[in-house]
Amino acid sequence: MCDPLRGVMTALLTPFDKNQRLDGDSLRRLVRFNLSQGVDGLYVGGSTGEAFMQTAAEREEVLEIVADEAKGKATLIAHVGTVSTTESQQLARSASRYGYDAVSAVTPFYYPFSFEEHCDHYRAIIDSAEGLPMVVYNIPALSGVKLSLEQINTLVMLPGVRALKQTSGDLYQMEQIRRAQPELVLYNGYDEIFASGILAGADGGIGSTYNVMGWRYQRIVRAIEAGEIAEAQRLQSDCNEVIDLLIKTGVFRGLKTLLHYMDVVSVPLCRRPFAPVDEAWLPQLKALAQRLQEEKAQQ
Repeated sequence: MCDPLRGVMTALLTPFDKNQRLDGDSLRRLVRFNLSQGVDGLYVGGSTGEAFMQTAAEREEVLEIVADEAKGKATLIAHVGTVSTTESQQLARSASRYGYDAVSAVTPFYYPFSFEEHCDHYRAIIDSAEGLPMVVYNIPALSGVKLSLEQINTLVMLPGVRALKQTSGDLYQMEQIRRAQPELVLYNGYDEIFASGILAGADGGIGSTYNVMGWRYQRIVRAIEAGEIAEAQRLQSDCNEVIDLLIKTGVFRGLKTLLHYMDVVSVPLCRRPFAPVDEAWLPQLKALAQRLQEEKAQQ
């Protein structure tokens, strides 16, 4: 793909040690593991990365480690969004300093900000990003911010906005955005509808389960480009079988447990108040990890 922002971008997890501190060694292994899967890029410090459970200093450290490990090897997008505009600006400046290709920010949440306040928030971050393009992150189910189609189209037309991460099950809206914004880089956000999102006009995706099976999503893209829709549907179904189990275990802790069994992360824990995976699910996760490792080795 000519545009480095288009493609399959892993929403990177953040490994912690048993004392809940950032595990830099595991993070480096995780970056290398993702690169070995052939993903196009890494989306660093987003929801999957448990960014909102970290201090600004920790988030900057994650950005620095990932850039040191992956810069020049894949597209790097730094999620810098927080409720605070000032803190988001600080993180955007760090992303620029570490050589990221773009910044991203979720809509500011919790408080009932006006739409103009949302726009001002993005303008301020873009101004601090020192020329890096912005990826607007729309995730209404978690942010509580429900933007209309008109508001989305207004946001993505702000100077400096290059892309939209559309984490929504509304595929009609996805197609409407594509129709209204043919030059916008559009990412599908929900992994379980990746193939449908591509068919609705997405240029690629940003997703958490790419951490353990990124090659499958690349194969879906290739199948759709080749007109092999039945194959794309089959591959999506294979992905969704994994997602079905992860929903039962808790997605982030389930992913970390899979990666622990794959010898990528040392400790399969999320930040509290997330609890560990219920031990009853461990045999299924261990068996799944082995199957995924065997499949990856054949790619």
